[in-house]
Amino acid sequence: MEALRQLATSSDVAEYRSEIEDFMEHRQLIVRIDRIEPSKNIVRGFQAFEELLALYPEHLERVKFLAVLVPSRMEVDEYQNYLDELMAAAGRVNALFGTSDWEPIRILVGENYPRAVAALQLYDVLLVNAIADGMNLVAKEGPIVNQRHGVLVLSERTGARQQLEPAALVISPCDVYATAEALHQALTMATGERRERAEQLRWLVEREDITAWLCGQLETVDALAL
Repeated sequence: MEALRQLATSSDVAEYRSEIEDFMEHRQLIVRIDRIEPSKNIVRGFQAFEELLALYPEHLERVKFLAVLVPSRMEVDEYQNYLDELMAAAGRVNALFGTSDWEPIRILVGENYPRAVAALQLYDVLLVNAIADGMNLVAKEGPIVNQRHGVLVLSERTGARQQLEPAALVISPCDVYATAEALHQALTMATGERRERAEQLRWLVEREDITAWLCGQLETVDALAL
């Protein structure tokens, strides 16, 4: 995590942070950072945002959704088709709700870690709604560098859930309505609760770092006499 913190203070990250702040325009920001693959459940995330705006119009023109996506296996038809599907889902939201002054969803495609870190610094809500994920480092990196007491909306099917559940809003990744409700809860959460949750997330991540995780795995193997 020390390397992440050092990168977060770099000039590259600062430049990208300035660009993202220009996009935010002092609005609240939902962020997701994922590889472009079906297991990451990106389309349902956009559908949940659409549901949020339909159910709670008070968020119209007051929140933006930034998706920082990394290409993955684009030579495989299934993955290319998924990119087309998620772009269509985002386009639908922008067409339904967008105005000349407000672009609800912005998608940035490319492998750019400093830009991803800048986005993590600025989120009010971090959406991690993967259908299946062994760990999900984004869910852990976000709380370490975030500067806005951001709320983590976390899939129950991520490996990080077991560790971060006490301070996250845990969702079923296939339940679009429940995800929309969690996004609303996160966006309207009182400042004090946001701060408490953010501080607890940082503590949980720092207490159980990669070294602690490895020791735990070794202890389990030893206990099982494998």
